[in-house]
Amino acid sequence: MQEDKILAKNIADILKEIRHKKGKSLNLFCNEYSIPTSTLSDMENAKGNAKLISLYKILNAYGYDIVEFIRELNNRLPENFLKPEE
Repeated sequence: MQEDKILAKNIADILKEIRHKKGKSLNLFCNEYSIPTSTLSDMENAKGNAKLISLYKILNAYGYDIVEFIRELNNRLPENFLKPEE
């Protein structure tokens, strides 16, 4: 389950960085885009597993491309993350 924590932490870090660059508080952002505060808060604090639909909605509200997000996430993950051992 260590992989889940690594993935959740990196997703959380990227989402926080994007929101801070937009200059929005969590509550303000969630109110503006009708996103439950608990959803974004949980994702930004690496609690539980992020649902793809929630992540997509949040990124869309930020005007952030999901492909760009996945690339950024991939760049931050450890080199051999989830790669089978040979």
